[in-house]
Amino acid sequence: MSEQRKKISRKEKRYLRKLKRNTRIRDFINTVTLAPYSDVPLNLAIFGLMLFGTAMIASTAVGQTTDSLRTVLFALVKQFAFLGAAYLTFLYADKGFSLRWFYRIQIVIFLIFIGAMITPFAFPAVGGSHAWIRIGSVTLQPSEFGKPLLIIICACAVYSAKRNREQRKSFFAFFRWPLIAWLVTMILLAAQKDYGTAAITSGIVYVCMMLPSYPTLRKVQKRVTVLLAAGAIALVGLFGVTDIGTDLLAQTPLAHIATRIVNAKNPYSDIYGTGYQPANSLYGIADSHVIGKGFGNSSRKYGYLTQADNDYILAVTIEETGILGFAFIIFLYGVIEYRLIYYALRTQDTVKKMILIGTGTYLFLHFALNVGGVGALIPMTGIPLLFISSGGSSLLAVSFALGLCQQMISKIREKEMKGVRL
Repeated sequence: MSEQRKKISRKEKRYLRKLKRNTRIRDFINTVTLAPYSDVPLNLAIFGLMLFGTAMIASTAVGQTTDSLRTVLFALVKQFAFLGAAYLTFLYADKGFSLRWFYRIQIVIFLIFIGAMITPFAFPAVGGSHAWIRIGSVTLQPSEFGKPLLIIICACAVYSAKRNREQRKSFFAFFRWPLIAWLVTMILLAAQKDYGTAAITSGIVYVCMMLPSYPTLRKVQKRVTVLLAAGAIALVGLFGVTDIGTDLLAQTPLAHIATRIVNAKNPYSDIYGTGYQPANSLYGIADSHVIGKGFGNSSRKYGYLTQADNDYILAVTIEETGILGFAFIIFLYGVIEYRLIYYALRTQDTVKKMILIGTGTYLFLHFALNVGGVGALIPMTGIPLLFISSGGSSLLAVSFALGLCQQMISKIREKEMKGVRL
């Protein structure tokens, strides 16, 4: 009888050990995978862009030195480290971030961001801009994190207004804190001479502030839209149709912007000077045809484009993969934008809508400014092509924003599955 009990006891212990092991494995899988109601097409498009971008970064690394194998290996190791960090950031935003928690400490978070924005002034300027913190071979650009941060701060204003009737009395009462955060960020970006990031950040904040539909906000929303439309028409007239604005700008400390405008109008006006990179960008695109020269066969990455792995990586990408490669990037971006807008239209919750539309604006503006600059359709702003250009800061920032979008999507789909009206 005692022998039988011992056998049963041993079986129970083995069963308990197996159960604990399976529980740990299941907990680990649940930790490293996305929320159950995440959008699969959105995930596939994001990871597709990440992999495509990694391949192109490896290709452009070859053009940076004659010791190609070592350089490529170092670039790949660095990029995979960024991808790992980006995935963890994506997971945290998807499953761990709490808007309610952020709302309570948003001022503290913003002050930390301001401290990070001031820190680059302690480092040497790069291209005349104090926008980067350099620690060994790692470079951090704090301003990249301001884009998702301001989306969340705007969403917190809506979250607060739902509970505070006084806040809904006027536009400035409603968006007082986001406006202060935007203004302080603009001052620091102007001091850093990072005007491309300033333009994108302002565009994101504008779109977020146009989304709430309270009657007390409509008058100011319409006025701001009219002013921006009038400003856009004036800019086209002064800088596009005529040279009046460019000539005036050339007499100011912003003369370098005037030079970029001239290069956008005619990249071949100074091929061996300020127009060297824009012209070579167009040469590379012109050599691509439909299928390109083949992966790794770009000639422009060998010294002709000094920012071949960043600002001008699209020129190298098109040269090597052709119009088909560019169409593939557009398709994946299109999938992301479509899924974000699709779910934004399926919810009546303005907080969720703002996060989804704000992130969609964030990606679209990055894409438009980079593609426009590489194609000399607009002045080059130094804005990277998200997921494709090298840079850990931009990858982490956009991964956080999209992870937060997946959290919003998961909540929308979960409520729909349970038949709850949004």
